[in-house]
Amino acid sequence: MQSIMAQAAAADVDFVVLADHNTLRARDEGLEGWHGNALLLVGEEVTPDTNSNHYLALDAREVVPPSPDPAENIRAVREAGGIGIVAHPTGGYLVHGEYVEYPWTDWNAGRVDGLEIWDHAYDIAGKSKNLLQLGLWFLLPHLAPSGPLDEVLKVWDHLVTALGRPTTGIAGTDCHGMLGPYRSTMRSVCTYIVAEEPFSGVLEHDAQLVYSAIREGRCYVGGDKIRDAAGFTCYVRSGGERIHMGSTARLSRGATLMVTSPAESLIRVIRNGEVVLEQRGSQLEANLNARGVYRVEAALSAGKRDKPWIYGNHIWVV
Repeated sequence: MQSIMAQAAAADVDFVVLADHNTLRARDEGLEGWHGNALLLVGEEVTPDTNSNHYLALDAREVVPPSPDPAENIRAVREAGGIGIVAHPTGGYLVHGEYVEYPWTDWNAGRVDGLEIWDHAYDIAGKSKNLLQLGLWFLLPHLAPSGPLDEVLKVWDHLVTALGRPTTGIAGTDCHGMLGPYRSTMRSVCTYIVAEEPFSGVLEHDAQLVYSAIREGRCYVGGDKIRDAAGFTCYVRSGGERIHMGSTARLSRGATLMVTSPAESLIRVIRNGEVVLEQRGSQLEANLNARGVYRVEAALSAGKRDKPWIYGNHIWVV
């Protein structure tokens, strides 16, 4: 673990959330906390023996024993005070030459807190259809298709807009030490938080800064393997206030969407799951005149083809 966290510091990440399968051993061994300039937090990937329905439990008080029933895992994570997040929802992985899906199979199992919308390992292993392609992308990961699947984004928007369930979108590397050095995989796809205040160096305080941002949706997903996504901002200016992702703005007080991209990109504004505005540049300012649930994407301008890059969480305008 010391070696992993040394690579995290070298990668210049602020925090790492370790979610190993069916265990909180690293926390029990006292490894949670600051390691140099990087904070290690320990969660769990609740992993039933069903080749499906993997469920992340973040900030849970105790280990959640896996059940083959996803509804039971959702309930148990909530009872343990945790944040429950669907891992790699579509799945897709080659294991010993056999293609295994590991999908989430029951969207009616209960109310989840979040969704892993972009997973680095599944860019490589989940989209490869044979061992030759997998080997090529393993050696040259930049050749693999990159970005969230459209079906995942559609499910995400459906949960939030049609079902009215706030659902935080996060990123995962899921690298298991198999996709190159941790130093590089930790900067493949990242979850950036909008923290309420700076880190203090105290574990309990800083852990809650991370977890509260994830609980509330004050975060965005950045494909750092495409380009460093630090510096992206997205909020609604309403009545003199700044309404961050995960929060609610009132149309009656005026609502202006403000977006800053770290580089020239195609900025898309999505309302209730549909693109309502596209603009190329590094900044966007748009007066909102309709209620709805908004989020923003930025695709990096790259010649004839824009690359999926940044995905902001939802903002409610009522």
